[in-house]
Amino acid sequence: TANTVGSEVSNSISVGSNGGAFYESPIKAFGKIASNGDIEKATPGIMVDRLAAGNYRVFLPAGLVSDDDYIIQLSLLSRNGTGNDDPGITYFNQGGNSFDVRIGDNDNGGGTRIFYDSEFMFSILDF
Repeated sequence: TANTVGSEVSNSISVGSNGGAFYESPIKAFGKIASNGDIEKATPGIMVDRLAAGNYRVFLPAGLVSDDDYIIQLSLLSRNGTGNDDPGITYFNQGGNSFDVRIGDNDNGGGTRIFYDSEFMFSILDF
């Protein structure tokens, strides 16, 4: 019998219930969302609603994350210096079943954020 799982402390692979090697990725979900809220590509079970200009709610499948304290990474399509040239993307209302995303132009710090629809991407990590 050969050992297929190393015993090093930093090893992320464990022995599964059937004796085989098992790896549980910390990456639980990811998605590419169109400006209208349509899913271009995403982990199965993800749903998105566009709530208002620049405001989206991302719904997670039940049991995807262990609690409300998972990691959300967001990225925003470049504006290439035209129009909304100081974009920002934030998350809020983070819970076990969903989180909200807000996209807007920060007006170079000169005024209140102006919300606009944009393609965005996200990834969720949990361990």
